[in-house]
Amino acid sequence: MTDVDQIASGLESPGFPVFDPDKLLKNVLGIEPEPLPDFDAPELTPLRVPLREATIGLLVSCGAYFPDQPRLGQHSDLSYRLLPRERELDDVLIAHMTPIRAFALADPNVAYPRDTMLDLERDGVIGRYADNAVSMVGSISQFDELATEVAPRIAEEFTAMGADLVLTVPFCPQCHVAFGVLARAIERRGVPTASITTLYKQATHLKPPRASFLDFPLGCPAGRPRERAQQREIVTAALQHAEQAGPDWALKRLPFQWAADGNRDWEDLVADLYRTDNAIRGAALANAKAHKQVLGGGNEREFAIRCAC
Repeated sequence: MTDVDQIASGLESPGFPVFDPDKLLKNVLGIEPEPLPDFDAPELTPLRVPLREATIGLLVSCGAYFPDQPRLGQHSDLSYRLLPRERELDDVLIAHMTPIRAFALADPNVAYPRDTMLDLERDGVIGRYADNAVSMVGSISQFDELATEVAPRIAEEFTAMGADLVLTVPFCPQCHVAFGVLARAIERRGVPTASITTLYKQATHLKPPRASFLDFPLGCPAGRPRERAQQREIVTAALQHAEQAGPDWALKRLPFQWAADGNRDWEDLVADLYRTDNAIRGAALANAKAHKQVLGGGNEREFAIRCAC
């Protein structure tokens, strides 16, 4: 499949290998996966300017923050932090206590692609990277509050920054659900959004606006650690898809491979990260048990109407 191919919505099996997070939850953590919602296609807010003139905002779910900011909670924290564009990544901390944080600890740009955005601004791919990124820990299941209380505040933040498009980069499995809701809710409040997802099934169910699928490990929605050229190419492709996306929802498959020969050994690496780090594995288990609100189950349309997403 090429970089212009689209994957129609609602396909449980795409016809090519994808990572199955349900097996990870069951086989490694002993958790029964929660049912996913099956949303209708989102209503899109039109992009006002071409990408090369657009101010791009960044919404991240890895819980990036700086030492002089209050620490974000490990789960169920509806607060967010503003990450100034001029602050270097040397001091950034990652609050999300998931085993896949190892990738972001090696290179924050894989989950908070601040350097990538500045590179794209310098190269003229985008008009400008917004003054601040918005950072949360996306391990959230308070979906009503997320859509009706948090989304309006974040939309106001990006509107005040003059953002023409907001790129969201979900981190862990629960982040993919929460940020799918959040992206849809921000979109309905007049701020166009785009997403890079590493979980195919979650994307086809949540249907975040202008979504791109990257077949990479969880925790690496913006590329491999320390591979800056590839990171730029991935984010560029996702933003160009957002610019070109039509009104019908489709999931764009980005044409990048984790391994040059196409092998999928990285799936075992992700499982091993969850299996071997007992302290963080315990945090992941605790976080999963803390999620009380289940979004799937037949009430998706009522939820979408109530929460304007």
